[in-house]
Amino acid sequence: MIAGIVVASLVTLLALVAPSAWLVVARRRALADPPPAQGRPELLEVAYLLGGRSRVVDTVIAGMCDDGRISVNESGKLKAERAVAYNPVERALLGRCGAEWSTSLRKVRTSLQFDPAVDALEGALVRRGMLVSPMAKQKWRRAADVQVGGLVLTAVGVVSLVLMPVTFVVPFVVLDFLVAGIVLRVLCRPAGPNAALPTPCGKAFINLTPATGPWSVRFSATHPEGIAGVVAVHGADGPEPDQVFLSQLRQAALSSTSAGSAGSYSKSAKKSSSSSASSSSHTSGGYACSGASSCSGHSGHSGHSSCSSSSCSSSSSSSSCGGGSSCSS
Repeated sequence: MIAGIVVASLVTLLALVAPSAWLVVARRRALADPPPAQGRPELLEVAYLLGGRSRVVDTVIAGMCDDGRISVNESGKLKAERAVAYNPVERALLGRCGAEWSTSLRKVRTSLQFDPAVDALEGALVRRGMLVSPMAKQKWRRAADVQVGGLVLTAVGVVSLVLMPVTFVVPFVVLDFLVAGIVLRVLCRPAGPNAALPTPCGKAFINLTPATGPWSVRFSATHPEGIAGVVAVHGADGPEPDQVFLSQLRQAALSSTSAGSAGSYSKSAKKSSSSSASSSSHTSGGYACSGASSCSGHSGHSGHSSCSSSSCSSSSSSSSCGGGSSCSS
């Protein structure tokens, strides 16, 4: 009987300890600084890092409105003035614009966020060492799923040990390990499949760029990239508020936020009304246990090269993002 208790305890602990160790290793590898990469983030990559997809779209719209390639009126409609694009995202925007005031800024702003041209920005930032690669995030999520399975097996093992005679304190010891495993799962939960997860170097860049250096200014006249650069770093609320297109961008962003909140409330109400029949819970993506890092230097942006709507080219300046926990330019 004693031998059976020992074997059951060891198997139960192994089912918990091994997956938990894998989770810790997968999380550490995902959040570790990648090898040094050449090239600084460009304008739209900076916008993606600091504000996500919506910031990228706002940056493109602000830049193209500022140089007169598109126009936005006080009714929230836009039209193309000159079919000239400097990058794939601008080309995708022009493809959604017409020559008349018939295109809604709000709809364009929403649809452009999910264009493949915006998707490509994440891959570029992964190559620069600023974002965790999709493969690393997938391994992290797989390790977390296996660890959850280990928690379930450990819980079954605790119940089995309690039902065994003469088990003394063994079930309580295993229960302590189970609680520790649950805490580990909560602290080291992986990011969601669609979440952009910055590396330590990327996080340092995100923290420093809006606060120091030439890219931190809020006036388009003194920003290296003009009004588009101010929007990329600070959002549509950052620049001076005397532009019609900025006012419309703010209203479109506010409308999107309100619509998202209303949709969430509606879904919550439906779930609450059916909770008497069934209930379920979900855990949203995110991550903890992140490492610290230091970073010096700021972003620059490559010069544009004019191209038509059928071609696009750009060149970037080079810098270095060192391994370990530093990023330097």
